Amino acid sequence: MKRTAAPLDARVIQDATSLPAWAYAAAAAGPIAEGTTSAAMPTFSVVIPTYNEERDISDTLERVLAQQQQPLEVIVVDGGSVDGTLAHLRRWSDDIRVRVIEEGQRRGVSAARNEGIRRATGDIVVILNADVLLPPDFLKRLAPLYRGDVDLISVNSRVENLDCFPGRYVDAMHKVMYSAESVGWSEGFSCRREAAVAATFPEEIPGAGGEDVEFVERLLALGYRWQVDYSICVDHRVPSTLPGFWDQFRSRGRAIPYSEHAMKGWPLPLVTLRRSLAWVKTVAIAAAVVPNVVMAVRLARKSRRGWRDLPVMWAAHHMLFAALRVGEFQSVRELWRARKAVRS
Repeated sequence: MKRTAAPLDARVIQDATSLPAWAYAAAAAGPIAEGTTSAAMPTFSVVIPTYNEERDISDTLERVLAQQQQPLEVIVVDGGSVDGTLAHLRRWSDDIRVRVIEEGQRRGVSAARNEGIRRATGDIVVILNADVLLPPDFLKRLAPLYRGDVDLISVNSRVENLDCFPGRYVDAMHKVMYSAESVGWSEGFSCRREAAVAATFPEEIPGAGGEDVEFVERLLALGYRWQVDYSICVDHRVPSTLPGFWDQFRSRGRAIPYSEHAMKGWPLPLVTLRRSLAWVKTVAIAAAVVPNVVMAVRLARKSRRGWRDLPVMWAAHHMLFAALRVGEFQSVRELWRARKAVRS
């Protein structure tokens, strides 16, 4: 269902009272009669990429399979997990709704999502990370929206594990810096299957970092219609330990040089220069006391612990940028080595 013109912004629903009239009518109509076409009531394929997700994948699957409107299928694409992820997934080996694709190697989250999308048969593809916990009425609330003219939907999200400092920091950062309508992607993102097949996730970007925003930008460039519904909210978990927090943002940093070089086509020397300047900027910002204190105050005000989290927010913010820069350096080094190998 390719559209003729790409919208510059999204239709935004702030809460249930701002639902469009057609969505109210669809919701009020009640259950769809047997024999009604899928155009009237869309079917859902849920795609979940996994890599070493033993802590979260069972809870995520249980929430998906407990939906008030059942998904047509759940497709889990595993990229060679070496922990207990596959053992957890075997709990659903007799469930015809769950398909597990074992790739045996880590090709990246984009490749895993694309593989799941290619195998999906539902009208709508819901793309979940393995740490996302859906509310019971998630699919039921999406269905009437997709009976209208929308092609992709971003929703609200909140961090579930606020008992750890990474959880409180990420939650505060999202409240202060980000929104679904500003970045496009959200936890619990969904779109029409044909749109996902047409756009595809960028496999040039390794790991998780920027590939989701690029996917949304591709959808909009193709002319698909976007809606943000803040009245629908999903929970998600973040790494609760210091090493997990570091690895998450280091992975996001690793994606940046690949995006600049492989996707934007910038020469490798220019990418190297830009990443070097980012290091300089990070050091300069770290040395500036006032901006860091101001940011820590803004974040602490959004934390449930309030001012007690002020030093935590200050330290976590510095750690985030250090992890990003380290990840960028690792990727720049990989790109130069790859270039040398090709020329030798």
